[in-house]
Amino acid sequence: MKETWNNIGIKDKMQVINGTLLIVSAIALYFVSFILTMTIGMGVISAGGTMLASGLAFFGIMAYVKTEITEFKNQVLSKEKEE
Repeated sequence: MKETWNNIGIKDKMQVINGTLLIVSAIALYFVSFILTMTIGMGVISAGGTMLASGLAFFGIMAYVKTEITEFKNQVLSKEKEE
């Protein structure tokens, strides 16, 4: 079941966009902090870690929900075939 960008709902699009922006923002924060100060402080590590965790959570939650929905559909279809 391959979905294209045009076929997915707005909720899933927003999750992908938010997750991507959070991950890119964390990488940019690390890069800019290192370029400007040649060190990465604890505050930057903490903020970047929070951004990465949140961004990756969007993708993980989305994948989990889609997997559960697919399994449920398969169970329903197999029950219908049995009857």
